[in-house]
Amino acid sequence: MKPNKADKTVNFLMYLAGMAFNLTLMVVLVFLVINAFSWGYNTGENFANEMLEQGDDYSIEFYIPHDTPPSEIARQLEDMGIIHNRHMFRLELFLRGSSGDFIAGTYTVNLNMNNVELNRALRVRPEELAPHHVIQIREGMTIRDMAAYFEYRGFFSAEEFIHTAQYGRFSFGFLLDVPMDRPNRLEGYLFPDTYQIPMNPSPVDIITRMLHNFSGRFTDDHFERMEELNMSMDDVIIMASIIERETRLASERPIVSQVIHERLRVNMRLEMCSTVKYAMAEPPIRLNNADIDRYAHSLHNTYRHNGLPIGPIASPGLASINAALWPADSTYLFFVLRDEETGAHHFSHTLAEHNAATDRYLGSS
Repeated sequence: MKPNKADKTVNFLMYLAGMAFNLTLMVVLVFLVINAFSWGYNTGENFANEMLEQGDDYSIEFYIPHDTPPSEIARQLEDMGIIHNRHMFRLELFLRGSSGDFIAGTYTVNLNMNNVELNRALRVRPEELAPHHVIQIREGMTIRDMAAYFEYRGFFSAEEFIHTAQYGRFSFGFLLDVPMDRPNRLEGYLFPDTYQIPMNPSPVDIITRMLHNFSGRFTDDHFERMEELNMSMDDVIIMASIIERETRLASERPIVSQVIHERLRVNMRLEMCSTVKYAMAEPPIRLNNADIDRYAHSLHNTYRHNGLPIGPIASPGLASINAALWPADSTYLFFVLRDEETGAHHFSHTLAEHNAATDRYLGSS
């Protein structure tokens, strides 16, 4: 017997109900899996933080401009290390029925907030930003440069900053391989940027913000490329710092990086003037052989010691870090300054070419 129209309607409604039930069940299961994953991740992270002695009360300022889409907010939160996965963050907000409507403003968020707490915090209209200082740390600055700058601003003495950078305890995983007794231990890891810092700051306040910024800038792509090249993070930052100090032209950074990689590959000393100048209290504009010999004992002197120097020689920006990991596709071994006004260099493949270029641009002296 053929089913009548009423039977077909009932069957169709039952089908729709079954589909709705299955969909609801799937959403519930996804929600439970996300929460279980989040609980496990947060538990493991909290345990790791305790092992690294990272304070639970550490906070950071996060700014949301007007009309910023949720996808961009999630990306910035991930880049700054406030959340671990922007896609999971947005999915969890969607499942909770709160996928947008963030309020523009400057927020102070705790780094140990879970996604629910962070979502709630970014929907409460922020109060006026507390009085603060703005500091600008330029690419290529050294710890000594920063110390002098902070003393000039009247925050604290240069000696106090240098001492804290050397002996302070800062619990960031990327510092575990940095020798505690290396001179200027944090050199290269204090990320150059513009910062808002509290009134009457301590060296710890500033250093912690800069290290956290560095952590957020070093992405999975950087780690993957680092493994491809069989480099440690310290190798990358040392190389990037040399690139930062050797050229001020963005177009030349990958080429300078290639020269460094190539010299290391053929077991040739780097002979970079910037590394010798780092060892000098008052370096000259142009080095001579007497300067190189006078600082022959320094492990930063790449004219007298093989391989990379003992540590970074400045704070490299992101462009120099990228250049260290993605060098140009060429086989240069030498370069010499050809234009002091623009900072442009002449690159050569052979010593004969380099000597000719040196005579042409700098003179035989």
